[in-house]
Amino acid sequence: MKLGCCLNMNAEDAYKTGAGAVPLIAELGYDYAELPLAQVMDMPENDFKDMTSRIKDSGISVEACNNFFPQRIRLTGEEANLEKALDYAEAACSRASAMGVKIIVLGSSGAKNIPPGFPYEKARKQLLILISRLDVLVKPLGITVVMEPLNRQESNFITTAAEGLTLVREASLDNIKLLVDYYHLRMEDESPAVIEDAGPDLRHIHIAAKTGRVFPAPDDGEDYAGFFGVLRKAGYTARVSVEAYSKNLRADAACSRDLLRGLMG
Repeated sequence: MKLGCCLNMNAEDAYKTGAGAVPLIAELGYDYAELPLAQVMDMPENDFKDMTSRIKDSGISVEACNNFFPQRIRLTGEEANLEKALDYAEAACSRASAMGVKIIVLGSSGAKNIPPGFPYEKARKQLLILISRLDVLVKPLGITVVMEPLNRQESNFITTAAEGLTLVREASLDNIKLLVDYYHLRMEDESPAVIEDAGPDLRHIHIAAKTGRVFPAPDDGEDYAGFFGVLRKAGYTARVSVEAYSKNLRADAACSRDLLRGLMG
């Protein structure tokens, strides 16, 4: 497994990408960075090029992006516009590819949540059509889009890993797969056994402690050993990104690195 870190939750730069912390996590021995694609898309071209140049000098790359769609790009409901969403996605995937990204996370609750009164099945059909088109878009780039289930405090659509897995399997697309987030799994009190059910359809992991959504630490009351045991049993060998808040990124990232490296085996 490879260990990465999502940086947007502790971002201090003007665009809220967190890219300024890439050298720090490289120094701490993380394998890759994960940046928020919607925020990267807000950057003017010159600033984007400057950022990618600085990241290249850090010694690690951006292998994953979270936050695919901004809230203004509606994916469900009467205001959803498939062609507008795809135009945005094409430009976003171009920037992602320029950074060397292999995984793009589609959680995007603000864009994806079902508007009040709009039929669930109609929203689900809208999403299935969208991801079928995204599959065609990302395949030549070598990028996989992973559906991220978000807990019910954040979203009203695809709130469990089981629901996400059902959608992914119904779509049956080569480059549209599943993410499991330890934090959301815990918030929904969902069994990690869904990981074994997912098998090869599971392509990305996020992790944070349930209480406070902070960096994993020893003796914080979480069963990380059990979680990684299920990952190994399922044959998962890909990326694990810490996606958590911190008041001291250097200290917390170092602590989680030691803990998670030990569990990865």
